[in-house]
Amino acid sequence: MDFLIDLVPALPFLLVAFGLADIFFATKLAMGAAALQLIASRWRYGKVKKMHAFTFAAIIVFGSITLFLKDDLFIKLKPTALNWGFALVFLGAPLFFKKNLLKMMLGEKLALPDVAWSRLNLMWVAYFAMIGAVNLYVALTFSPEIWSKFRVFGMYGALLVFMVLQGFYIYRHMPQEQITPESK
Repeated sequence: MDFLIDLVPALPFLLVAFGLADIFFATKLAMGAAALQLIASRWRYGKVKKMHAFTFAAIIVFGSITLFLKDDLFIKLKPTALNWGFALVFLGAPLFFKKNLLKMMLGEKLALPDVAWSRLNLMWVAYFAMIGAVNLYVALTFSPEIWSKFRVFGMYGALLVFMVLQGFYIYRHMPQEQITPESK
């Protein structure tokens, strides 16, 4: 269910990917879908998840600029801006505040050595920076239809692959007593 809630604002771009709507109509739908995502987040978690709030703000800002200027480049740049913003936050938190965001979010569920948490954090920084750069390349090089396919399938596919690889890394660093027979 969580994955579906996270996917909601990207779904309208499927209409563009398959030639059923233009990117401006999909942008309007994405803005509405982001509002629905906030409502679903509030209903599911009892509060709005910060990631959903950031996504909502980014879609509203970049979507409004897109619609006002009638230039699809701005909505296509939104994933880059959001991902690079996350990269900076994940990079800056340990440097300036001595906080590892991943450990703060998952530390109650996973017992890992600090060095593993630091490496995981850097992996996320690299992922966010890389996917933002790839989105920028696709946005500037290809048609809205191709970008929309990349936005929905490529970005979520890359995230899935990254999370599976990260799972192997986490498993290697988990204390043996935390690994139960059911998890083997």
